[in-house]
Amino acid sequence: MAISASVTRGFTFATGVEITAANLNELGEPAVTVATPIAVGNGGTNATSASAARTNLGLGTIATQASNAVALTGGTISGTIMTLPSYAVSGVPSASPAGQVIYVTDGNSGAATVACSDGSNWKVVALGATIST
Repeated sequence: MAISASVTRGFTFATGVEITAANLNELGEPAVTVATPIAVGNGGTNATSASAARTNLGLGTIATQASNAVALTGGTISGTIMTLPSYAVSGVPSASPAGQVIYVTDGNSGAATVACSDGSNWKVVALGATIST
């Protein structure tokens, strides 16, 4: 498969052609085009768009999510310690939507607790006894 690069001054170099230092000085800013998508097995994505490339590589929706706004809608999280967001009672966020879980430093009559929202209120989660070995 031939890949060529057309550059701003109109020079075209095919792969396998030796390029000298003099040629490189004349290239300017290259605009590389690929007429035929490169197969995944050959190191390409076999696609002509970013969306098709993600599909061909088996990447799901998480591949386009920002690191500060990831939404997991299925699967399992395992092998990692989760840290809940921490608040004082005076600064807890809205309890809506239901199902949120937070750590409240003074939410159980002044003692630290985990709280779960029911959509309207934050409910204390009974923590039980301290773990021991």
